[in-house]
Amino acid sequence: MKLLIVLAATLAVAYAGTVEHALQVAVENGETEAILELPQIMAQVEANQALQSLTGDAKVSALVSTLQGLTSAAQAPFIAIASSLGLETEQYWASNIVLVKGLTVEKLASLAATAGDFTIRKQNIATINPVVKHAEFEANSTQNPQWGVAQIRAPAAWARTTGEGIVAAIIDTGVNLGHTALSAGYAGAWLDPYYSTAGPTDQQGHGSHCAGTILGRANGVGVAPGARWIACRGLNHQGSGTEAVLTQCAQFMLTANPRPHVVSNSWGGGSGATWYNAQVSAWRNAGIVPVFAIGNSGASCRTANSPGDQPNLISAGATTNTDAMATFSSRGPSTAGLLKPEVSAPGNNIVSCGTGANNYVTMSGTSMACPHTAGAVALLLSANPSWTFTEVFNALTTSAAHPTLSNADRNCGLPGSGDFPNHAFGHGRIDVAAALGL
Repeated sequence: MKLLIVLAATLAVAYAGTVEHALQVAVENGETEAILELPQIMAQVEANQALQSLTGDAKVSALVSTLQGLTSAAQAPFIAIASSLGLETEQYWASNIVLVKGLTVEKLASLAATAGDFTIRKQNIATINPVVKHAEFEANSTQNPQWGVAQIRAPAAWARTTGEGIVAAIIDTGVNLGHTALSAGYAGAWLDPYYSTAGPTDQQGHGSHCAGTILGRANGVGVAPGARWIACRGLNHQGSGTEAVLTQCAQFMLTANPRPHVVSNSWGGGSGATWYNAQVSAWRNAGIVPVFAIGNSGASCRTANSPGDQPNLISAGATTNTDAMATFSSRGPSTAGLLKPEVSAPGNNIVSCGTGANNYVTMSGTSMACPHTAGAVALLLSANPSWTFTEVFNALTTSAAHPTLSNADRNCGLPGSGDFPNHAFGHGRIDVAAALGL
């Protein structure tokens, strides 16, 4: 009998969860929130042949329903136990996670003793990639394309399309709906997990600047001025975003009306972090193209930031108006040895929308390269509505310009036999007209 008791206790411990040491210390010092992460289920979804045989709205509807069903079933025992402990929970389905609130040292120990395969850890925090903000001014009279828009040859593509029929999404600090370059392009879908505003706003300005570069319709700022936009405030007024809110934004993109074709993400932090991979995979399965900034931690090698340093997406490094890599642009390879970034785009001294009705701000950062790339994706999809992520990726990477490399550009490694691709420019600086065969 004693042996059975010992064996039962051993099995309970063996199948109990893992508590991250950093969280244990944080809770001992007063932290009350944590993420309970269960095994991710995207592999099951991707192996579901019936679901994968669907297309369009039917596939996305089945995808969302499947994700919700599988995560709800997996999370149910933990929700019950958390409730019995007096803990508040928030469940998510784009990633198999639960936000737990009200923790104490004792309650954390009780929750961790639950049988099952799970981890309780600190919540990840992302920030806007630090940018250099330069001059701010009212609109001038010119409608000429800004230098970055011109350098990727968007004007040459406009003879074929300006982005009509495409919806671009921005997960950022918000978007200034009142700006003359942005108001007409709003497609009507908005979520604000932080402040619950009824319509799009942006006190910080970073998100509005990014939105303007994607599709702004005045002062020559937008790559795809015929496209429309939706947005989720995944970052607060201070430019910081929690894992839970950014996951809520990921879910919003899968259920929004209209659903976006491309999502621009000029945020991140750290390297080798996989916590947003399930959300990105969900977008990919829904036919949404994810674009991320690679980070402003350069010019050293292996400085690519997450989620941009992960697979399954397009990350963008930043170039200057002389077609050189910006010194601040993060470089690869990733911690897993992946080519990073995949492409590069203008990101230095970029003029785009501000927080007023008709003002413009100059900023520098890979945060500015990301929306140039997202705008290019919008043009490609507008001209080729049936294109998949792979076709978009191939068009951008095989047509990219190959500027002259510096020794510093070569230092991080040349994966092939020539100068391109490399871990500074990636496959090169994007040329959207060339990508369209123009």
